[in-house]
Amino acid sequence: MCFRRRQPEGSMVDESALGIFSRVSSLTGRAAGHRVKHILGGLIKQGMTVLDIGTGPGAIPLNLKRLFPGTHFIGLDISKDMISMAKGCAARSGLHLPVLAGDGQSLPFGTDKADCVICLFAMHHMDHPDRLLSEIDRVLKPGGALLIIDFRRDIKGLLFGIINTAWQAGFFFSAGRRGLGDSVRSAWLPLEIEDILKQGGIGRFNVRTNMLELWITT
Repeated sequence: MCFRRRQPEGSMVDESALGIFSRVSSLTGRAAGHRVKHILGGLIKQGMTVLDIGTGPGAIPLNLKRLFPGTHFIGLDISKDMISMAKGCAARSGLHLPVLAGDGQSLPFGTDKADCVICLFAMHHMDHPDRLLSEIDRVLKPGGALLIIDFRRDIKGLLFGIINTAWQAGFFFSAGRRGLGDSVRSAWLPLEIEDILKQGGIGRFNVRTNMLELWITT
């Protein structure tokens, strides 16, 4: 195990790192959109409502909007700065993307309102993932699709060292140099999430893992 004790990173992106975060999201947004399409396959259909929790500058739903032009995407973020960035990105792209202020741990939506919920690399910012998962279970329609992808805190030390070294080299002279390490230290363990789902009686969500990531799906 790489990090035994969780070190919270906080729900807000540091102001000095906003530009870096936005740039990274923009660079990876297209690949992330195609990855979501590959994973969810035919589960995203015309006319559906898809909620992106922790949307940041909106790169992922904007790229998904190009892949699924008949689908209604909504971005949600707790940061006013990120919301402004997302609205600006949407305006420049010419695509319609509603972006709302809100906390994933207390979603501003009614019950059974979303056909699909995605949340990529945002859960580690939340200190109460039980609330996040309970809220998603509430707003997600019966038979709806969920895809949460985040880091896992128990990543093997050697793998973390290799990836973190590359990250630090890429951002050596910037405020984002520690970004990957801080994110992994604040991430949740697969067993912690499994316990939350069991205690909350949420049987339709499943935990999956690979060497770097924790997934929660329907």
